[in-house]
Amino acid sequence: MKFTIFLIITVLTLLTSISFADQVELALSDGTVWRGDTGQQIALVEKKGRKKTTIEGTLVRNAGQYLIVMVDSENKIVFITDIVSISTPQTTDDAPTASENDSVPDDTESNSNQPVAKSKTKYGKLPHGVFLLPLDGGVGEIIRSTEIQEIAEHADTYGPGQIIILDINSPGGSVLTGIQMRDLLYDIRKRHRVIAWVDRATSGGAFLAFCCDEIYFRRSSNFGSITMWSGNFQGAAEPEMNAWITQLEGVLAKSSRTPLFAAPMVVFAAQLTYDIDEETGKITYYDNLTGEFVLSDGQSVEVLSITAEQADHCGLSDGTADTLEELAALLDLDAWNEIDDKGRKLAKNWKALSEQATEEITRLFEEFNGNVEARTNGERIMKQIQAGKSLLTWANRVGESAMNYGLAPYPLAGTERVDAIKRQIKELEQQR
Repeated sequence: MKFTIFLIITVLTLLTSISFADQVELALSDGTVWRGDTGQQIALVEKKGRKKTTIEGTLVRNAGQYLIVMVDSENKIVFITDIVSISTPQTTDDAPTASENDSVPDDTESNSNQPVAKSKTKYGKLPHGVFLLPLDGGVGEIIRSTEIQEIAEHADTYGPGQIIILDINSPGGSVLTGIQMRDLLYDIRKRHRVIAWVDRATSGGAFLAFCCDEIYFRRSSNFGSITMWSGNFQGAAEPEMNAWITQLEGVLAKSSRTPLFAAPMVVFAAQLTYDIDEETGKITYYDNLTGEFVLSDGQSVEVLSITAEQADHCGLSDGTADTLEELAALLDLDAWNEIDDKGRKLAKNWKALSEQATEEITRLFEEFNGNVEARTNGERIMKQIQAGKSLLTWANRVGESAMNYGLAPYPLAGTERVDAIKRQIKELEQQR
């Protein structure tokens, strides 16, 4: 299912806090080297094409190929290759600015100065346990925020530090629901370790996985192809497309993955290659064909979609596991320790309810529109009213997924659908 978009996506605001100061050393394209620390105020000039922009804020993090700078309480990603100059407004001996003596060899390529090493946090043996939530279906249809919120609240009762595993098998879905889940998952990650264990994760399913702390693949997994379409299933306009790529870049950076994965998964023309240092194993990514290993050459008729083997090789995956025991080992657990089956029950109950809703709501709409067996006009109206009231009950039962059954609040004759049903019930009561 295509990842449907109903509105222009706004630029993602990352919520990254500053904990400890780390030393930062940047080799700029003019051959100078800037040294400083995270947490200090900086002023840099960014050049994209012919446009130069001055950015002043707090240096939050050096992620290898890009910086995260907090500007007016919002975090901004700045690629190092786009930095023309950088300085500290209040220079101290601890944070010197670039100098002529801090040069680097002329043959050093700017894209490979800082290899990106995506590291996985090692938690060791946890005193708590695992909660697994199967997410099987379309995002916004079967996969929704309600069950994720409930499993998180259930894990909260056991204290912070639990492992919540989202077992994802999804062909895509609604971007609106995906963005709601992104913010929800960011909040859950503040107190728990959130894992994506993917089978099929296409489009919205891949976006959901990117919002987690870590991503593990099954050997048969297929991942990516985050295509973007407007409401009438036409290709989205360039502004929306660029805004969506920016969204993905921010989500990737939030989980310490290179933002360069974003564009090739959205548009055909984007390129992505990488090198692997034979001694250190560090991976350096490029948005061109510089690297030895090619993921996207910019000429394919398909956007980027990768297998488990490719994901492991390029550093997108944190590991591959087909069984719970294999996954436990990758999570640094001595054994699979699932506290209870709360998540499995949530998924099973919602799937059963959604299947029932599909059948019942379709029938009720027909009756509400007058397709009923009745001996008199009064009997017909009474059955219509009963069907309308049942539709309102179902709207509450399916909650945030009501839009999939024609019950969500959206414009209809100048009002919302649920309100339109209520109004029609009143009109039927007056007729009776």
